Parts: sequence; C-alpha cells; structure tokens
Amino acid sequence: MTAVYIGSTVAVAWIVYWFVRRNARWRLGSSSGDRTRGLAGLRKLAGYLLTHRVIRRDPYAGVMHAMIFWGFIALLIATTLVGIQHHFGIEFLTGTTYLVFSLGADLGGAAFCAGIVMALWRRRARTPYSRLLPDRTTIAMLWGLLILGLTGFLVEGARIARDFPPFEKWSPVGYATALLLSSVGIDGETATALHRFSWIVHAVLVGGFFVVVPITLLRHIVTGAWNVVESRGVPGRLHPPQSPITGAVELGDFDRLDLLQADACLTCGHCTLVCPAEAAGKPLSPRSIVLGLRDHLDVPTVPLTEHVDDNALWSCTTCNACDAVCPVEIDIVQKIITMRRGRIAESEFPQTAGEALETTAQKFNPFGQSNSARMDWAAGLDVPVAGEEESVELLYWVGCGGAFDPDGREVTRAMIRIFNHLQIEYRVLGCRERCTGDPARRLGEEGLWQSLAEHNQRTIADNGVRTVVTHCPHCFHSLRNEYPVVGPMPEIVHHTQWLQARIADGSLRLRKGSQEKLTYHDPCYLARANGEVEGPRAVLGEFARLPIVEMDQHGRQGFCCGGGGGQMWLDVRGETRVENIRAAHVDATGAQTVVTGCPYCRVMLEAGRSSLDERQGKWRVKDLAELVVENLDDAPEAAAR
Repeated sequence: MTAVYIGSTVAVAWIVYWFVRRNARWRLGSSSGDRTRGLAGLRKLAGYLLTHRVIRRDPYAGVMHAMIFWGFIALLIATTLVGIQHHFGIEFLTGTTYLVFSLGADLGGAAFCAGIVMALWRRRARTPYSRLLPDRTTIAMLWGLLILGLTGFLVEGARIARDFPPFEKWSPVGYATALLLSSVGIDGETATALHRFSWIVHAVLVGGFFVVVPITLLRHIVTGAWNVVESRGVPGRLHPPQSPITGAVELGDFDRLDLLQADACLTCGHCTLVCPAEAAGKPLSPRSIVLGLRDHLDVPTVPLTEHVDDNALWSCTTCNACDAVCPVEIDIVQKIITMRRGRIAESEFPQTAGEALETTAQKFNPFGQSNSARMDWAAGLDVPVAGEEESVELLYWVGCGGAFDPDGREVTRAMIRIFNHLQIEYRVLGCRERCTGDPARRLGEEGLWQSLAEHNQRTIADNGVRTVVTHCPHCFHSLRNEYPVVGPMPEIVHHTQWLQARIADGSLRLRKGSQEKLTYHDPCYLARANGEVEGPRAVLGEFARLPIVEMDQHGRQGFCCGGGGGQMWLDVRGETRVENIRAAHVDATGAQTVVTGCPYCRVMLEAGRSSLDERQGKWRVKDLAELVVENLDDAPEAAAR
C-alpha cells in the first residue's frame, strides 16, 4: 500500500514537473493580450465541456469522446469519494446513496471502456478515417486505458465474488464480472486473493496513466482545456507581432498561446480534411503546420523552416475553415501568417507575392493601377466624393476590387444605383481611399498593413464617419475587427446586411417574380469569420420565387473560392485549383445563377466556371447587389444592365 502511494505521488510530481518545464518554453513566446480569461474563460470551458459542440459535428467522434470523457469523470468522482470515505472515516456511501453511487460508477466505467473500444476500432488497419495518423504510441495508450478500465471491473468483480452481497446487483458490470469469475471457480478466499492482486495491478496502471499524460495525446486534457479558456475571441482576427520580425521566425515571434496550442493538437486531422488547398492537391496540410511548430518547440535549435515547407505556407487561402473545425480551437491561420512574416522578412517569397506587395506599397492597391484611377469606375454616374473635412453620415467603402477589377466595378456601380434609387445621402472617399491592407497582412507584410490601416483609420476619423458600408467581406473584416487596434472605428456594415435592413424598414422594395434557380456561395470572411449567413438569403427570398438550392458545403461550413490570403496574386500549383472545385459544387446544384457577396468570390467563381467543359458551367455569377438592381420594384430596364 505504501509503495502504491509513493508511486502515485512520484507520478503526479512527474506531471507537474513536465508541465512546469514546458510552460517555461511556452513563455518564450510573446503575449498579445487578445484572449478570454478569468471567469469568462472558465464559463467558456464549462460550456465547451458540457456540449462538446465542435466534436459533435462528427457524430461518431462526438459519441466516442463523450463516452470517454463522461465515463472518466464518473470514475474520477467515484474514486475520489471512496478515497475520502476510506481515509477520513466519513461514512456517507451507505443505503440508497451507495446503491445510486454504485450504479453510476458502473455505468461510467462501462461508457469509458466502450468509448476506448470505439477509438481503437476507428484506428484499426485500413481504417476509413484516413485523416487519423497511424501512431503506434496512441494505439498503445488506448490499449493501456482499456486495460485500466477492465482491471477496475476485475477489482470490483473479485470483491463481489467473495460473498455476493445482494445489494451489489446495483453494480451491474461488477456483478456480472463476479458471476463470470465464480463460474470458473474464483470465489471466496480465491476471490480475495485475486482482489488484492488485481487492485495492485490496477493501482500500477493508474500510476502509469499519470506518467504518460504529458508524453502522449493525453496531454490535451491539460493543454486543450487551457487553450479553450484562453483562446482568442474573434474568428479570423490576426494579432500583430510583439516586435517587428526581421528574419526567420523563432519561438519568441509566436504568441505564447500559439506555442501552447502546438501541444494541444490532437492530430485528429479535421483541419486537413476541410482545407481547400489540400482538396486541390496543393502541398498544405494544416495539421502538419501545427506539428511542425511542435517539433520546433521540442528542439528549438532545428530551424522551423526544416519542419514546415514554404510551398505549404504560400498555399493557404486563410479561409479559416481549419480553425473553425478544430476540436480544441487551435488558431492555425495565425501560425501560418506568423511564418509568412518571417519569410517576407528574409525575402523568401513567390515573385507574384512580391509584385503585389510592391504595387500596394507604391500605388496603394495590389492590382498594379495608379491610385489616381481609383474613381474611373464612376464614369457616367453622379457619385459624391467626401471633402477632406466634410462630416459623413454614410460612407461607401469601394475597396480595391470594386475600384479596379472589371467585375468588381459592376458590383460598385450596382450599389451606386441602389443608393440613388433610395435617395440615400452617402459619400465615397475617392482617391483618398487606400487598400485596407488585407492582402498585404495575410501575405505576411505587417508593416505595410500598419501604414495603410493608420492612413485609412485617420481619414475615416477626420470625416467623422458614422457608418461604413462595403461590399467586400475582406474590407469588412479588416475595418470591423482589425482596425480598432489602430484607432476607434464607426459602425461597419456589409452590403448584404445593409440591403436586408433596407428591406426590413420598407425603403427597399423588390419585385417578387424571379423564376431563376439560385444558389448562394458564402464568402469565408462574411460567413465563417463574421457569422453572417441569413442576411443574403433573406434578400434573395424577397424576389426569388423558387427556394434557394444550397450546395453541400454552405453557410459557416462553406467551401472557399480560393481567392483569399493573397491567392488572387499567388499561384502555388496543385492537382487542380480551388475555384475549379467550387465551380463543380455550383454545377452540381443545377442552378442558373450563383450569387455571392464578395468581389474575390465573383472573380474566382467566374474563373472556375470557365474551367468546366462545354457541357457544364451553364450558369452565371452575380453579386447580390447586381440581382437587387435587376429586381428593383420600379427600376427601368436600363438599370439592370
């Protein structure tokens, strides 16, 4: 008995020692301060544990993990209560309380063992769940946990088999085990001997459980919970480095939370499964990014560039799909951007990325056109431009795509027609508007983003703007979620939200008569990063007679168009292109028109459509604003062109 207690103490001390040492390495990172903490973090963790909301998206994994988790909790509570009663002589597990306690502990143990069996079955040879890594250590750990659970029932069964007290029938698994032992001649004194032996074995296995926690996936019990408590609040929001990155990134260039998350990774592969770059056959596996950082954390003397391939970094569309499905809420995109910052600092980047960054720095847009041409889209339209000190109630933020891309210009002109139709008082900034810096920041050029953000924030503040409307989700996300660290910002509204509000207040009336079969493509930075999925569909419902035909991947689980993260200006080769995959999704719906709310998406979907063979792609690509113009209640036909 003494040896068991000494061993348990040593095992617990080992866990504490490992995490203290590891925490010292996590603390080599910086601290952004952009996270939930305190009671808010604990409430978030409680909600996470109670609901398992992310894990339940995969029904099998959800049931499996819930059985293991709640079974473990039941066993932990049962063991603790028995220990308190035994060591402190407090008799409270008696009568009905004991019966309920016994039933609950047995059911918990059964659930735990069943969950472990499910986990082992999932990792069997030729498993259909190819996203799981074939890790022998994990399989051995699972077998150890199963044996731990079974020996617990053996201890209970041997105890009951000594004299079969009638009330022990409330321990159904233990009682069944006792009957099995009795059937092979193990009862009475023989059962007593087996009870002592199995108790020692079980106690040793419990000690072994504590020993392997830090060096196996079981570490997520600590790191995963810790990460959920401290995880960042706004999806897709990047945080700046603590100090300028001037070379290849090291541990100090990452946030402490990034380093903690590297150890929280379950290697489950959900992130890789939903990655559009991976689906297109590009050299990116989000899981490998995190595990590469973990390898660097283990041996910091080995450069991170040896663990993470550059082509993988430049394949990312920053769609945040990987972050959204991670069971322990790891920010994978943030790590990719941090690594890109290091490659930018070392001038190790694709030529096309360098060209986009250079033209953004010189001409304030990544399209390579002179900023003096920023208002060319307005030819033939009466568009009011705000004076430098003019107070502006409603500012229409055009964005670079809306100003320079031919398809984007059509969206901008459609919005102007809507403003004029409703006789809305609005202004644009004209040539004082500059790129929000979203492409530059997500390509890793933080300094360029900072200078652009400071200019734009100051310009908006100087004009006393009350509300900004933009049709670009990337501009929307930057202005709404990232600019506030530069300075105070007014209300930022995406044009789909603004159009829905105008319909709701009765000022915007649309003809209910369109017989087109429509499908809607959710822009990643509108749906996934900012949760807006109902507004665009509500607007479509105002004029479409037929129900919207949804693609299999839509809403917050939508599939990327392939244009984000600077991919409009990058071309990392794969087996196919992301936009081609999404175009095939559109084609499968049989829709006549695919509607979106993003200039990037409009361009990429059109490119994907043109890649289909001549029997496919018999649909058009339109922004929501363009369809609104086509269906204005009293708009002349010319307005639709």
